[in-house]
Amino acid sequence: MRTLRPVVIVVGSLLLALLGSVAGSVLSEAAYRIYLRVAYARLFQPPDSDKNIAAYDVSHWEFDRRFGYVYPPGRIIAQTNIADGRVTSCQRWDIINKYGNIGKIVGDYHEAELKVLVFGDSWSAFHHEGRTWPLFLQEVLEARLNEKVHVVNFGRDAYGILQMFDLAAAKIAEWKPDLAVFAFITDDLDRARFWRTVVGAGDEMRVLTVLQPRRNPDPETSADTYLLMPSATYEWCERLARTRTTDAVLERIIRKHRVLLERNNPTRGLARANVLTLRHSFLYNRVVSGDAFAFLWERVPVGTNPRVSYQSYAEDSDFLRSLDRINTTGVPWVLFHLAFYPEIKAKTEYILWPPQKALLDSLEAVTGKKVLRTTDYVRMPVPQAKRMNATADDDHPSLWGMEFYANAVAEALVRNGLVKDPAHRARTQTPKGTSVEPKS
Repeated sequence: MRTLRPVVIVVGSLLLALLGSVAGSVLSEAAYRIYLRVAYARLFQPPDSDKNIAAYDVSHWEFDRRFGYVYPPGRIIAQTNIADGRVTSCQRWDIINKYGNIGKIVGDYHEAELKVLVFGDSWSAFHHEGRTWPLFLQEVLEARLNEKVHVVNFGRDAYGILQMFDLAAAKIAEWKPDLAVFAFITDDLDRARFWRTVVGAGDEMRVLTVLQPRRNPDPETSADTYLLMPSATYEWCERLARTRTTDAVLERIIRKHRVLLERNNPTRGLARANVLTLRHSFLYNRVVSGDAFAFLWERVPVGTNPRVSYQSYAEDSDFLRSLDRINTTGVPWVLFHLAFYPEIKAKTEYILWPPQKALLDSLEAVTGKKVLRTTDYVRMPVPQAKRMNATADDDHPSLWGMEFYANAVAEALVRNGLVKDPAHRARTQTPKGTSVEPKS
């Protein structure tokens, strides 16, 4: 009996350790599911085919083999908003400028004393009535440098690091700026390349997101980016919004919406993530594959933001070619990380998962550039940081947030000697975190 006692103690200790590990894993998984349920609510909500629909008369995008897509210069787009089977409001978008970029053009590029190109994702393409944070950057730099500055915004929605560099390899050589800025958020680090293309004709037209550069892809390996309905013109929308009635066009929109919900899932089931599922571990998927929803994409074609499988940009030959072309131009360029609200709120620059951390390290190693960080160029902690957000459930930048980023980027450029601020030249050193807070 005495000889069994140590064995029992050891076995009991091991069982306690195992139970503690299991309990810790369960708690971690539960906490992560709560976060995902809030941050990615749309992936958990069962779609209601009639409750809320947005229909567009023409696509924001056109297929481009090199860059994934292009914004058609000067295109005007009508948006019809439908709730509970009735037209509720109409919008007309004219924010694609003559250069095929998002936002207002202020000033003349060729007359500027300092020419800057910004490459980014939807954080740069996001606008409020044509105003973007790169436009704020232009204004901030002009005020600080006391010279004519022109910033060209090459922000593209859903882009990751890879496609930013693909685009920059062509545009830097074409535009010959004095400086280029790559402005990215954490989520951009592991985004893979994707393409968007328009197929079909008339009201059967669809805009698809695909994972291969194919103008006419197989619908089974594609996902509808949003609902196109050419007959839903702005004038038509305005008529129905005033009467709150239905007609044949509205019926076609609702019918098409239902069909697309079905078509976008090859199993013909409306796949949604389930916060209570026991079939998958969201945390395991995130750590192993880099995507918490990897199991979901096995049933539903990936619409946007597919993820790379590697953990070093050195493994991407196209990225290396783009990097070489950019460096060959001789134009100075910088990497700037735009810390978004959850990171600023947590008083940290990055909220990273292991695959993203590896890619961030490789980005600096492969490019030979140190990423400039938002938190190094703003006062921390940021008071009322939620002002950064466009809305309560949208972390894209508000007008205040745009000015916040513009000030941070401008301070970084000045402090690192990439642009020459007269006041800065008179100082021997700029204390950390002295950037001007946005006024708006």
